[in-house]
Amino acid sequence: MSLLSSQPFHAASDAGGAAGHEAPASSIVPSWLLKAKVTEAALPDGYLRRPRLLQRLDGLLERRLTVLRAPAGFGKTTVLADIALAAREQERVVAWVSLDDDDTPDVFGDYLASALEHAGLDLSSLGAQESWSSAPAMHRIGMLARAVERHAEPCLLVLDEVDRPPHSTVRLIDLLLKRLPPNLHAAVAFRGDPGLELATHLLEGEAIVVNSQEFRFTKPEIARFFGGELSRRELAAVEAGTAGWPVALLVHRNLRDREAGGLGAEATVLMHNYIGVRLLRDLSAEERAFLLDLAVFDWLEADLVDEVLGSSEARLRIMGLAPLDGLLLPVDRNEEAVRLHPMLREHCLNVLAVDDQARKGRLHKKIAQALIGRGHLTPAWRHAQATGDGQLLAQLIERLGCFQLWLREGAGQLVSAGRFLTSKVTDPYPRLELLRSVQLRLSSKLEEAHELLEAVAVRTDGFTRDRDGGDDEALAVDGLFAQAIQSGCAPPAPSIEPGCVSSESGMMTENDERARSIAGCRHIWLCIACHEHADFEESRRHGLQARKNLNEYSHYGEVIVDIYQGMSAMAQGRVEDAVESYRRARQGVRSFLPSDSCLSVSIDALATELDLERDRARAIQKRTLKSLMELREVWVDIYTVAFAVSAELTLEQQDEEAVIQRLTAMVGDVGAKGIDNLSKNLSALLANYLAEAGRPDEAERVWRDRELPCDMPELLDLDRQSWRTVELLSCARIRLLAERGDSVAAGELADGLCRTASERGLTRTLMRGLALAMVAAYRAGQQERAQARLVEFLHLTHKVDFVRPLVRHRDISRAVARQLAGTDLSEDVRKAVGTVLARLDEPAGANTEIFSMRELEVLSRVREGLHNSEIAVHLGVTDDGVRYHLKNIYRKTGVSSRVQAVRYAQSLGVLA
Repeated sequence: MSLLSSQPFHAASDAGGAAGHEAPASSIVPSWLLKAKVTEAALPDGYLRRPRLLQRLDGLLERRLTVLRAPAGFGKTTVLADIALAAREQERVVAWVSLDDDDTPDVFGDYLASALEHAGLDLSSLGAQESWSSAPAMHRIGMLARAVERHAEPCLLVLDEVDRPPHSTVRLIDLLLKRLPPNLHAAVAFRGDPGLELATHLLEGEAIVVNSQEFRFTKPEIARFFGGELSRRELAAVEAGTAGWPVALLVHRNLRDREAGGLGAEATVLMHNYIGVRLLRDLSAEERAFLLDLAVFDWLEADLVDEVLGSSEARLRIMGLAPLDGLLLPVDRNEEAVRLHPMLREHCLNVLAVDDQARKGRLHKKIAQALIGRGHLTPAWRHAQATGDGQLLAQLIERLGCFQLWLREGAGQLVSAGRFLTSKVTDPYPRLELLRSVQLRLSSKLEEAHELLEAVAVRTDGFTRDRDGGDDEALAVDGLFAQAIQSGCAPPAPSIEPGCVSSESGMMTENDERARSIAGCRHIWLCIACHEHADFEESRRHGLQARKNLNEYSHYGEVIVDIYQGMSAMAQGRVEDAVESYRRARQGVRSFLPSDSCLSVSIDALATELDLERDRARAIQKRTLKSLMELREVWVDIYTVAFAVSAELTLEQQDEEAVIQRLTAMVGDVGAKGIDNLSKNLSALLANYLAEAGRPDEAERVWRDRELPCDMPELLDLDRQSWRTVELLSCARIRLLAERGDSVAAGELADGLCRTASERGLTRTLMRGLALAMVAAYRAGQQERAQARLVEFLHLTHKVDFVRPLVRHRDISRAVARQLAGTDLSEDVRKAVGTVLARLDEPAGANTEIFSMRELEVLSRVREGLHNSEIAVHLGVTDDGVRYHLKNIYRKTGVSSRVQAVRYAQSLGVLA
């Protein structure tokens, strides 16, 4: 006995009828409508069976209920037709009913009876037509349930578009689903929940719900849907444009031959018609207006929508729009934000433009202003541009200006801002003209950039007077930045007016965001300028002050401070501080600026420079700088580092000729672009390698052609040149003079370089100068002078493991060190000579394994600061065993302390 037999709608008696009596419903409903209502949809041409989705639906005839829930166009009806066909092929009874708006309970009963009869079920026992017609709807359903139960074999009932009929009919369907005969299994499809009580079925494990996300085509399925004919680029475009929405894919495929490469005009019209007629047909006027407003947003966040629309319950209203189920797509990893499907959004925007273009413009303006406050700059500018109000766009971009934009996200943000600007928009705004000049410079349009910069300088009295109602302080900062980009280096520190440069000055309060921002900008300028001119302590101080004043969005500024602090530490020989600064900079890029390849390559170059200076063989052998083309030539110092490092790596891995060829090409390219400071640095670098290769005439020709300075005062001028330029020019000139046999001039310049470096704390430069002075003296036959210079170098190695200058002149360094070893030396110098000789006796570029595995383990524990007894416990040896290994280490390295031993191992690259 069915459960239905005890229910009220089963109270009617089963009056018998003549065998073979036609089902009652068949004579009540017109035959043409009846057939359409009780026949499953045909599978379309080119239908793609999707194993992933069909596997999810597997077991349809074992469980009580299968629910397909998704908006229009997700293929619910087609999938139902597919599984119905498969069930019928298994000789199962499959009844199909397509529901509609006017299907009352009585009409639904008629359709259900006709569907079961059409499926092959024997309904002759339902009685005379008059009895059927007079029975209440519930009783009719009971009669049909009895007939199904008597059939005994599994039957499938498919109800499509259950959300369309009146609520009374939905209640009847809900009751039917709760009281299904054991052999009747139901599959129902709807867009928005019609009010069925599904929880009990789900909790009892008798139902599954397949949602819109599961109907969405995956990328491999899209490829199969198009027969594998799409290129990778086309496939990516189709996936992005349709988001796997089946109906959009179908339209695209059907019109692809006529509209190659995209949806095309005809496909777009079809989609708009489909969305308007089918997808949004059940929305009220209020819901429709809300949806049209939502389409103006790039993405939907409840608080953003509420702010713009002046509402307070955006989240609930968005979730309450049934047609959006499956058409709200995630935005990256932001769980709080979604976006409208691109085709739905395009449709709504077009409708809004026709219905109320003025409202659309007002929404764009409000969204732009809200996004600026949230730090979403490019989207804000895009919305401002959409208003057609050039003044609004200009003011939003001017709010930050070029330097603060650079501090937030680097050159990419400047380029992005520049795309929105035309001369017509920027003309009233000097700061925006400066931004355009920077963009032109970044695009290597040097003459245009220079002309525009000069014009702004004249117009603003040297960047001191902004437009009426403008910001003179911000103009001054942007002017400094534009000049720096033009020249490739920071302006001299004295030219950076103090203004409100310090938060301690009393010129700003804690809440004065504008003043803090300007102060942060100026401190960064001073950090860079002081570094370039070797005033490292001031650079560090200004870097700390910049951090205090930068706001939460200035990620690029934070990274720049770390980079310059790291370069200062490297120049001073503070290796651990340099390593830590570069680590922080790299972490900042990974966390906040992952797409800035230029910044990543810059940090790689600086880290490699440090490895080279320490001659860490293993690290050097692993290093490559394959992405130098990602660098922008405007920042001269860092670009110079990258090519100097690349040259040394090429020398290590190839030969001098490869280095010279590459540098020759770069010097020509940079010279043609008119980047004077960079041309000077790369030309000096080329001359250095030419002299080292024994080609002094060519080196001299480069020097003359590029008009590089020859006099010592000009070469060592740290007021007009960065310390890197001074180092490059002086070292190259010393090599050239020595190669040409002018040992006196070479020695004098080396001495001058060493004095200047010592006075300014340029340890790296000092060690290079001492090594070159040693080489020049040795070649001039001045052995004692050469040895004295080596002793000075060795004293520095007690604190700094910059041994590369000696390794680069291996033969001369070895010869002088051996001579020195035979003289009367202090114990410290003797041990240092032994260490250097051990290093210089290694094959060039080799990584000789001089330590045993146990010795490396001991060194590793020593580096951690452990005492001998602690090391013994960790390694499972005695205290005497640890002392034995340390003695062997001291013997091999020529050092006498644990710290020196660790430093030596690190310099070899065997103790990273």
